Amino acid sequence: MREQVVWLAVVLTIAACDGRGAGDGGGPAVDAAPGSGDDGGDGDDGGGGLVGDPAEPGRDPVHCQDDVPIALGGASTVRGTVCSPADGGGAPAPGPFPLIVVSSGYQLARSQYRGYCEHLASWGHVCVTHDYAASGNHQDKAREVGKIIDWALGTTSGLAVRVDGARIGVAGHSLGGKVSINAAILDARIQAVVGWDPVDALPPFGNDGSASVTPEMMGALRVPIAVLGELTDASGGLGGLSCAPAADNYQQFFERACAAAATLEVTIAMADHMDWIGDRGACGLACLACQSGQTTDATVHAITRRVTTAWFERHLRDVAAMDAWLAPGMIGVPTTVRTAPGC
Repeated sequence: MREQVVWLAVVLTIAACDGRGAGDGGGPAVDAAPGSGDDGGDGDDGGGGLVGDPAEPGRDPVHCQDDVPIALGGASTVRGTVCSPADGGGAPAPGPFPLIVVSSGYQLARSQYRGYCEHLASWGHVCVTHDYAASGNHQDKAREVGKIIDWALGTTSGLAVRVDGARIGVAGHSLGGKVSINAAILDARIQAVVGWDPVDALPPFGNDGSASVTPEMMGALRVPIAVLGELTDASGGLGGLSCAPAADNYQQFFERACAAAATLEVTIAMADHMDWIGDRGACGLACLACQSGQTTDATVHAITRRVTTAWFERHLRDVAAMDAWLAPGMIGVPTTVRTAPGC
């Protein structure tokens, strides 16, 4: 989200956003069994019926470890949370599993996205959500994602024997969405990306060398990209400054993903930019700047779990049956869907 909005929020000390979270799961009218996370196999052959709703937990128990030190090279280390499929005794299962790296929004703690990592782990993925290094522009943060992949595949992480280095995806919210898309452009190991209301804004009070990703870099994105977003925060907001402005929002990434192997855009009606985090009560100053939509957090989370899990199952594991869950009638309400940019 835009840094200037947060600074204005600090100056004006406005009351915090509401703590909405109740509501339905945003799902279609389908009676589906829980999901089908596997142990790293080739997935569904595409010839069967509908697999379980990917918004629901998969079949794997989950093991998570917090405050894991992640060495980025040199003297730089950040902290992360690692969630993995677990064996019957609760220890991390051997795999190998696809690797997903989840990047946080501006000034938002990685703990806000732990629920997504737990969910992906239940579907048979190793998921790492991480802090950013103390300094560095947006492109440095994108390169950090590559360094986290290096760490996960290296000898010190303990993950290398459980991670399939040929099946790597990235996802992120707000600034983290921009960072993830940029990382997918920079790092050929990344095979799929999902942006949760990604924002391509630049620092407002003196640029630190950060660069815009869309439209400038999007021609180099070749891998499948899905974006979810909202329009409540496309305009208006604190002092007339929106935290997900239309000129820099998820639609801009989608409309310029002309070379991507597959594309999907999901607009969630009446949602707001902070619907993607786990706990508004622990959001702090970052939540002060955004408007409050009418769609519940629970609905946005369910749609996001469904699309994100189905996207990675489809494009990292080639589970063709997931195409059904990525169709407009199955993603859930209230959404509108586009599947091809107007390139």
